[in-house]
Amino acid sequence: MAWYTREQWELLLQVAADWNSLEPAHEEWLAHAEDAVRILTQSGYRVRTVDVDVAELLAWCKRQKRKVDGESRSDFVEEKVEQRYSRKKEPE
Repeated sequence: MAWYTREQWELLLQVAADWNSLEPAHEEWLAHAEDAVRILTQSGYRVRTVDVDVAELLAWCKRQKRKVDGESRSDFVEEKVEQRYSRKKEPE
């Protein structure tokens, strides 16, 4: 699950194509995100959070020739998770 600091959330609102569908305040987003984590965890899912750097997300979207929207954010986070866990599996 994508995770944003207050500063990163404010930056996201400036660059997101779907900014008008996002919570206008970080506090609102955080409350919804924490609820989602709690519900998923109670349902038996293992939730991992990924701290999102909006500059990195924006650069990724430009390389992929995609707009910054929910689908691209999801794909970006999925790629970050895959990278995180593929590195852990590599021999040291």
